[in-house]
Amino acid sequence: MDYVARIMGAVALCLVAHEGGHYLAALCFGERIKFRFSFGKYYIPRYLWEMPYMDHWKEKVVAAAGFVSEAIVAGALAAFDWPWMAVAFVAHFVAYPFYAGEASDFKWFYKEG
Repeated sequence: MDYVARIMGAVALCLVAHEGGHYLAALCFGERIKFRFSFGKYYIPRYLWEMPYMDHWKEKVVAAAGFVSEAIVAGALAAFDWPWMAVAFVAHFVAYPFYAGEASDFKWFYKEG
């Protein structure tokens, strides 16, 4: 039972770190992101956000900030002997392209600038 709580905590931290990364990156460019709750492909719950109008390179930074901040938090917690976040991060990164659909953060890297 303890493992279930640790995994659920790690998933919650992934959510906060990922979406917080997008939000903070947009704030650095003077923009705000509004989030809405939705179900993605395969009915996986997720938060969606709309990219504010910015230069293309800034859009890429905001899009990448989600996984980058998640990786930083996972690495920091793993350094303090709490590997659950790292496990959740890797699982999220691997599964993401399969369930994100059209709302994928990766689409900003394939968009013409």
